[in-house]
Amino acid sequence: MLNRYALAIACLACSAAQAETFQDSLGNTWELSGFMKLEATQALRAPRIVPDDASKYKQGDWRNAFNAAPSDAPSGSRSSSLALQQISAGVSHETDGAVTLEARASYRWRSTGSPSRWFKTPDIDYRQGGGLDGTDFFEKFLGIGRPDLGTLRYGTQLSRSWARSDSFSYPVGLSGQWADSGAGFGLMPEALRVTSRPFEDGQGKLTAELSFGRNELNTALVSRTPTPAPTEPRLVELFVQYSRDKHLVEFTLQSASGARQTSFGKSALLGWIGDPDTLVNSSRPRQAGKPSQSVAMLQGNHWPNPENMLTYGIRHNQWSGSAINCNYGPIPPTYTQQGCVYGIDAGFNYGSAALNYAGYRAASTDAMVGWSHYRGLFTYTAALMYFGRGSSENPIEWGQSNSALSANLGVYRKLPEVHKGASVYAGVGFSRVSRLGPAPLSAPDNLFLGFNSLYDRSGGSVTVGTNWVF
Repeated sequence: MLNRYALAIACLACSAAQAETFQDSLGNTWELSGFMKLEATQALRAPRIVPDDASKYKQGDWRNAFNAAPSDAPSGSRSSSLALQQISAGVSHETDGAVTLEARASYRWRSTGSPSRWFKTPDIDYRQGGGLDGTDFFEKFLGIGRPDLGTLRYGTQLSRSWARSDSFSYPVGLSGQWADSGAGFGLMPEALRVTSRPFEDGQGKLTAELSFGRNELNTALVSRTPTPAPTEPRLVELFVQYSRDKHLVEFTLQSASGARQTSFGKSALLGWIGDPDTLVNSSRPRQAGKPSQSVAMLQGNHWPNPENMLTYGIRHNQWSGSAINCNYGPIPPTYTQQGCVYGIDAGFNYGSAALNYAGYRAASTDAMVGWSHYRGLFTYTAALMYFGRGSSENPIEWGQSNSALSANLGVYRKLPEVHKGASVYAGVGFSRVSRLGPAPLSAPDNLFLGFNSLYDRSGGSVTVGTNWVF
């Protein structure tokens, strides 16, 4: 359960801290904001943990699609905790010509252990090295805009596919399941974003946005020159938002190529390492193809009255598939098997050794629905998510035949007597897969739903937490 001392410290901080917004003598507006969340979860049963030697380091088979999971896999802990913090700083200046210049930086980190680990465990880890250049900023961008023209921003930015999915699903207790899964990428280390001005028709407001993201080549962990060479990851994302009266509707279409394949929708855009592998008994490169993936989603809120809100979402995921890569040579820290280092690029939905682990195309559709009821300081929620079966010609079962349901009931209470941004919450969750085996393709791994789908078809948990926004 929650550490009582940590909870007490958080509540004391709630009563002492205030959001900081002020203007200097030059007319610049400065803002400092952030949040702190402490959360504890107790599962109904301890999840089974497959050792790395029998999964990740065994031909990169991290879903155990090729190698049967050991029957004597140890059980993990039923209890888990999370301490998540974010701090953001921004400055803006409006000129006499109504042009707004802005700069913003955000950093989010997890600190589940000693306070000395603060700032050393970024929420999204995507850079090599240390120092300011090696810091995994959540956001770091410059912007310029004018109300009648729109806004242009450049720098490290969150994708709409993750950020908006999180905004819709967090209030109904499905942030982890909905926002952190699927074929999108959550963070663009370098991006140019163009946002239109709002268009109004007297009944509603429409805003459109186009983002172009990229990252550097992923060569830091490759010990020999691959053929084909590593690719520069590129991403294009279209975002459209329409709001009117009691409705908010958003459409997001994201397409990426040359990036390391994933179904973790919060992951950063990282480059494919290339193909250092060779065919068996041959010096000829395998010539694995460059990976690509895309996601299209429709999300929205509807308020039938001030006391109730309906939340919904549907998305379609597509992956090209990506061959598992084997890199030869010592890479500390390393695990070698017959001179081969796996895990640098685990591949996605690949086939058997007889087919040189070639990647197979795959697609799936997921959906989410939730209801929120507001009563005074309390909010009551109920939500359900469906992970759809995948469509793929891969003869190996990678999770394409599996589906899952995840449900959550929650209650939240604001704590204005402590701080206007403080709240506490509790939730009960239950998930079930349709069959034993690798988790559905849009789930990042077999443990994503809180239990191991190789051993159990269902699992439940109770979560309590406190959140402070300033």
